[in-house]
Amino acid sequence: MAGSEVAFNLDDGETLAVADSDLRRIYDTLWDLAKEPGAVSTAALLVDAWRLHRYHRRPIELTGPQSAVLRKAVELIHV
Repeated sequence: MAGSEVAFNLDDGETLAVADSDLRRIYDTLWDLAKEPGAVSTAALLVDAWRLHRYHRRPIELTGPQSAVLRKAVELIHV
C-alpha cells in the first residue's frame, strides 16, 4: 500500500512514523541488532503492525530499550 506507515510512540513522548517501504530493512536491521535489549521484541511488534491493513493500525507503544534500538535501526538504514 503506497503511502502507508507504522507509527511508534517512543518512551520520551516522540512519535516516529516508519514508511512501509522501510519496514523490511528496519526489521532486518533489528535482527542484526538482536543482542541489544529490545531488538527482538521490537521486530515482533513491527511485523504484527505490518501485517495489519493500514486502517487498522494503531501507534505502537515502545519501552525505553525498544525506543533506543528502533532509533538506532532507523539511523542505520539511512546512512
